[in-house]
Amino acid sequence: MKKYFISLLMLMFLSLSAFAQVAMAIEAENATLTGSYDVKSNTNASGGTFITLKNPASLSFEVNGISQAGTYQLDVYHFNGGLTQEISLDVNGSISTVVLQPSNWAYQGSAQITSLDIHLNEGINSFTFNRLNTDVSLDHFQISDKHTTYYISTNGDDNNDGLSESKPWKTIDQLNLALANDAQGGWVAPGNKVLFKRGDTFYGHLFINRSGTADNPITISSYGDVNDDLPIISGSGGTITGGDYFQAITMANTSNMLLTNLWIKNDRKDGSRYNYGEYTSFGIKLIANKWGGVHSNVVFRDLKISDVFGITIPPPKDFNQLNATGIRLEGEANQPDLKIGLKDITIEDCFFTHIGKAGVWAVHKGNSDPNDDTANRNQNIVVRNNTFYQTGGSGVILSKTYNGLIENNEFDQTGYSDDIESRLVGRGSGAWVWSCRNIIAQYNRSYGVRGPGDSYGMHIDFGNKDIIFQYNYSENTEGGFCEILGDNLNSTYRFNVSVNDGYRDFHGNSIWISDFAGTGNRVTSNNNYVYNNTIYLDKNYTPDITITSKNTYVYNNIFMVSNGQIGEKVDINIDGGSQLYVSNNLFQGNINNAFTKFDSNAQSGNPLFQNIGGSIKGDYIIQTGSPAVNNGKSFPEPKFPQAGSGIFKNISPYPETDAFGEAVNIQNDLPNIGASNAHNSNNSLAIGDLQEKNIFTIYPNPVKDNINVLFSEDILNATAEIFDIQGKSIFSSEIKQVNKAIELPKHIKNGIYFLRIIEGNRFQTSQFILYR
Repeated sequence: MKKYFISLLMLMFLSLSAFAQVAMAIEAENATLTGSYDVKSNTNASGGTFITLKNPASLSFEVNGISQAGTYQLDVYHFNGGLTQEISLDVNGSISTVVLQPSNWAYQGSAQITSLDIHLNEGINSFTFNRLNTDVSLDHFQISDKHTTYYISTNGDDNNDGLSESKPWKTIDQLNLALANDAQGGWVAPGNKVLFKRGDTFYGHLFINRSGTADNPITISSYGDVNDDLPIISGSGGTITGGDYFQAITMANTSNMLLTNLWIKNDRKDGSRYNYGEYTSFGIKLIANKWGGVHSNVVFRDLKISDVFGITIPPPKDFNQLNATGIRLEGEANQPDLKIGLKDITIEDCFFTHIGKAGVWAVHKGNSDPNDDTANRNQNIVVRNNTFYQTGGSGVILSKTYNGLIENNEFDQTGYSDDIESRLVGRGSGAWVWSCRNIIAQYNRSYGVRGPGDSYGMHIDFGNKDIIFQYNYSENTEGGFCEILGDNLNSTYRFNVSVNDGYRDFHGNSIWISDFAGTGNRVTSNNNYVYNNTIYLDKNYTPDITITSKNTYVYNNIFMVSNGQIGEKVDINIDGGSQLYVSNNLFQGNINNAFTKFDSNAQSGNPLFQNIGGSIKGDYIIQTGSPAVNNGKSFPEPKFPQAGSGIFKNISPYPETDAFGEAVNIQNDLPNIGASNAHNSNNSLAIGDLQEKNIFTIYPNPVKDNINVLFSEDILNATAEIFDIQGKSIFSSEIKQVNKAIELPKHIKNGIYFLRIIEGNRFQTSQFILYR
């Protein structure tokens, strides 16, 4: 086949810079294709067509029209169903392996983008993509000049142009000029980057009032020696005169923005700038108001946010007045002819610590509309893979949110207080939701949550609909495991593991379902589901069981007590015309008969946990011979209405796995009791079974870079496959010698994973933790 020459399609001049910007578009179907491939039509594809490279296959093209050698940007538009993929790229004979970021399938929407920096020669340049491990679907490509980058350093000068590391700007004030809106003379363009020098501290109030585009977001990040600390942006202290600011960074009516690799602080001590707001402090505040409408596609990634405090804290009775927050997402009320709010916001891989109240707090100030769940609610908020350590209040608060995903976060000592910093308020859950619609909270871990009131591992406050907490782990939380307040519809706790939760005397509960719906307002919640959870107690605690509700289902849970008592107090109040349904729970140890008597088919016996008393979720997988196996109840489960779309594209309408990746189908097959469906007769492959076959050992565990595998005997040929905690395969390789180190791709982030090794008819799956 002949090679196609792609000519310069478009040449643009940016009015605010002194150079021409090249932009070339190449359709995948116009390239040279060799090997095995499919040409597919879809209305969401550019030009109506995209290409899928099969094994083996390659896609090549040449570009003519590069006027000057240098670094350019290659944007690859692709489909891949939410998985990262590796593909080989050859540019002018220089071969590298690149990672395509998660995208959607073509039927779900337009192709997503992976941006790469490439070096091009003057004149003609050749490109070849080769399929590696999996089929790759490519839509089109765009080549452009590497976007303008602005640099800022405390050793800079605001009279510099800021366009190089050798001539950086110096102050946040200068940067605020560049990031102002068009009417105020700002000039940072879509695709531009603003980089702060690592190791430097910048004092002041960074005000961002510009937006990128969906294809070319504006990036605020860092540069310099990666061994140096992240650059600090502080709204308090240092060189600031006239008093500390309410927030270190304000983002007003901003869309298509990425903030990454920064350290944000705002420890307010000088309140002379304002004559109000002594309880207020924010690290970052993202605002949508009547001058902007709905704003979307803002990503906060790999940030460190610490030491965010107001001047002081209110007395306990005025707790709700405290607003000290790491990242605040705030939408103002809709106007009669204008919707206002935030949409498609992602907070991921960040670290929050020593914050007066909340790590992340999303609010909308408008009134709800009973006829429109989206009215006056922020939409599509994702909070994942973050750590919240010793925050004075809760880790995550979502209020007035339509569609939210809280997953794989670690809440370590939220509701924290100490004798040194009096502004740590000492009250808060790991996460909670209020007046929300369609929220999934999954694969989170809560440790040592403290405080009065509703300081639980994670809880469902009042006024919500269609909320599911699943696959989470909580341990030693002061309030307890399960809390559902009033005026909720369709609230679910399922496939969670709770260890030693609920030790306080007042409102310390294993299960607490209340009719509290605000001060002076009592409304019972309807359709509450608490099923297939594992609740274990081995300390001298006495958590209660308190249920005031309508139609509540408590099925298939393990309640095991080695020390203490579950249900020292049992208080059951069910609205007339509704029922409390309790069945097929396994009770072992000291559980009050005032609760167990409600169970129509109670089970008993030692559930045989793999490591009873352990502090990770995997310790509560059950072993062969457990009385929990096959003794659960099938019943119509609550369906999640948004499953399979948008931020929930990987969520199924009903759970397909247990807390550990085992297959489960409660509506059609008898499940186990508890969070582990291991050894269930309906499963052809169970993690628990695999772990009994002593084929290999992982050492050490946690894993830092590569997985060292020690085999119990010689092997000939084996296949290793890695799954994430949701059961998705993310990497595979062959093993042809014993005691081999499996090299992990750099793009795999810290977290919990499973390694499955198959050799002939034998196989074993073991869990490991990656912590680079």
